[in-house]
Amino acid sequence: MDDSQTTRLELLEARVRQLEHERELRELLARYSFTADLGRTREYADLYTEDGAIDLRGQNMPRFEGRESIYADFINGPKASSRAGKAFHHAAPTVFFIDGDEAEAEGYSLMWVLEDDGSVEVRNANYSHWRFRRVDGRWYIVERVVRLLGAADAEKMFTRTLQQRPD
Repeated sequence: MDDSQTTRLELLEARVRQLEHERELRELLARYSFTADLGRTREYADLYTEDGAIDLRGQNMPRFEGRESIYADFINGPKASSRAGKAFHHAAPTVFFIDGDEAEAEGYSLMWVLEDDGSVEVRNANYSHWRFRRVDGRWYIVERVVRLLGAADAEKMFTRTLQQRPD
C-alpha cells in the first residue's frame, strides 16, 4: 500500500471512529431519557461521572453536583415518584462535537407528562448544553446545563453550533 492509500485509510478509520462515538453518545442520551422516564433512578445517576452535574438554575432549581447528589437530591426528589412511567423525555435535534475521549453536544429537550385525567402536557421545553467523557471505553455525562425556551441566556447553550463553519 502506498502512502496516499495509507493516508486515505487512516482518514476513513478516523471518520468511522467519530461516527461510532456519535452513535454511542446518542444511545447514552436515549438511556438518559428511558431511565428518567421509567423511574430507574440508580441507572440514571450512573450515567454521570462521579463529579457529574446537572444545572437547572434556569428552571428555578439548583445545580446538582456529584453522582450521589444527582441520585439522592434530583432524580429521587419529590416530583420523581409521581412521574415514573408517566413522563417522556426527548432530546433532539442534537449536534455533537467529539474530540477524542471528550465531547460536547447542543440541542433541544422536551418532556411530556401523562396527567391523571389522561391528557398529555408538555412540562418542559429546554435548550441543553452537554459535556461528556469517555472512561474505560464508555461514555458518561459530565455536565448538562439546561435553560428554558425563551430564556435570556438561551443563545449561550449553542456556543459551538452557532459558530461560523468554514466552507
